[in-house]
Amino acid sequence: MESMERAGTVPQILIVDDVDANLMILENIILEMGYEPRCAGSAGEAAKLITERLPQLILLDVFMPEMDGYEFCERLKENPITRDIPIIFISAADSSEDKVRGFKLGAVDYIGKPFEVTEVTMRVKNHLKLYEMQQELELSNRRLHSVISSQARRIEEEQKNILYALAALSEEKGASSVHHLENVAYNCRLLAQSLQFSPGYSEEISEAFIDTIEVASRLHDIGKIQTPCRIQVEGDSFEPERADILERHVQQGTAILEKVYASTSENSFLPMAIEIARFRYAKWDGTGYPKGIHGKNIPLSARITAIVDVYDDLLEKKHGEDSGNKAEILRIMEEGSGTFFDPEIVDVFLKVQKQLHHEEG
Repeated sequence: MESMERAGTVPQILIVDDVDANLMILENIILEMGYEPRCAGSAGEAAKLITERLPQLILLDVFMPEMDGYEFCERLKENPITRDIPIIFISAADSSEDKVRGFKLGAVDYIGKPFEVTEVTMRVKNHLKLYEMQQELELSNRRLHSVISSQARRIEEEQKNILYALAALSEEKGASSVHHLENVAYNCRLLAQSLQFSPGYSEEISEAFIDTIEVASRLHDIGKIQTPCRIQVEGDSFEPERADILERHVQQGTAILEKVYASTSENSFLPMAIEIARFRYAKWDGTGYPKGIHGKNIPLSARITAIVDVYDDLLEKKHGEDSGNKAEILRIMEEGSGTFFDPEIVDVFLKVQKQLHHEEG
């Protein structure tokens, strides 16, 4: 209240009573307190005054024609704009049942009739002070939330920049296309978004999952820093390099990411990046690496990245996206469904493949 007065805003008290004498008595008390009274003879009239300007407190008569105080209080508390305004009931009925009913509806206090100036003054002052403290607390919470959100966004950007720098190291160690990582990141996001509309994956894929896989998938080949490993294309088939190279590539890539995560455990992207690096070469039928991992035991992020990564590699190795080459690549991808790849994801991939991005190096 004091801060309101310092700010040049005098608290407004809305008085609602159908008896003119009561309005006059309460109006004089409020004026003597130095506040601004606004008077209404009915709930309908009070509602109009509230739409013009929100009061800081309402003195509300219980028994009024057309709409009584209880019903009006209930409506005010249901409205998010008015629900926090403190309401003090005024009534000659002072039974415990009446008071309990008022408190259950959201009233903060009860003043009996006939009015005692001291009682009205103290109760109004106390509840104005509580209301002001509540408003200040909410304002502080909003400011704090804004600061925390801003810090979180800055931390997230810093985390992304670190991971992008790591990803760039792997790309420089022999990626066939300088745009491969961007292609994979973009297409993983698009494919994940498309899977949101598939009944089998709608519950698994959230907006957070989509944002995370776009960043995490860039690190799928981080093992190239120590052990380059490529998909070999021979005729119409594709396979990773020999088992010992593949195993070393996966283990070293996973170890790099786990070491980074150990020192930055708050990073929200690294857990997914680790599972992609570890399971990207797992096959749907269980014949990939790690051995024995198959079907939906392979993390969803790794299943999505595997399809996108192989597709982009094949486009690069087959030299371009002309209709003949692309048709052949799509046939190879479809033939990998159920053996190399998750068949449900392949089905969605084939439906959205025209929207996938491939920029050649």
